[in-house]
Amino acid sequence: MNRREAVKRATFLLGGALTMSGFGALAEVLGPVSGSGVEAKSIESQEALIAAIADTIIPDTKDVPGAKAAGVGPFVVMMLQDCYTANVQKNFADGLMKVDEVSQNQYKRPFTALTLKEREEIFKLFKAEAIAQRKAGTATSNFFPLFYELTCLGYYTSEIGATKALRYVDIPGKYEACVPLKPGQKAWAT
Repeated sequence: MNRREAVKRATFLLGGALTMSGFGALAEVLGPVSGSGVEAKSIESQEALIAAIADTIIPDTKDVPGAKAAGVGPFVVMMLQDCYTANVQKNFADGLMKVDEVSQNQYKRPFTALTLKEREEIFKLFKAEAIAQRKAGTATSNFFPLFYELTCLGYYTSEIGATKALRYVDIPGKYEACVPLKPGQKAWAT
C-alpha cells in the first residue's frame, strides 16, 4: 500500500474529517521532500563549508570540543535533505554561496580557509542582516536562523554536546522543575 492510499483510507475511517484543502496540505507534507534535487546535491557537496560555519557558531574551547568535532556538518546536511522542502534547500544553498562570496570579497580566500576571528567577522554581518530583516518584517531568506537552529540542535543532541557542554546523568532521579544554577555551572542535558 502506498502513502496516498493509506491517507485515503485513514480519511475514510475518520469519517471524512479532513477537508479537501486540508487533505491537499497533508498530501504535500507527506510527499517526498528532496534527496534527488539539485539543491540537495549542492548542499551535500558543501559539507566542509557547513562544518566550518557550524564550528564558527560553536567553536572548540579549552574543555569542550566544538560543533565540527560533534559531527554537526553531516547532521545539518542530513536534516536538510530529509526534513526540508526543495524551496528551503534552495534558499539554504543560496545562503552558503553568499557566505563564500563575502569571504572571497573580504579576505580573498574561501570561508573554510579563514581563521576563527575572520569567520566570526563574516558571521556578524549575516547575523546583523538577519536581525535587521526580522525587525523590518522583510525576511526573504531564513538561512541564518535555520543554520543556527540546526547547529544548536545537532550539537546539543550529540554525545559531545550532551556530555561535555551540558551536565548529563544517565539515570536521573526525581523530577525537579526549578533547580537553581550556580554561576558558571553547566545546564542539564537530561
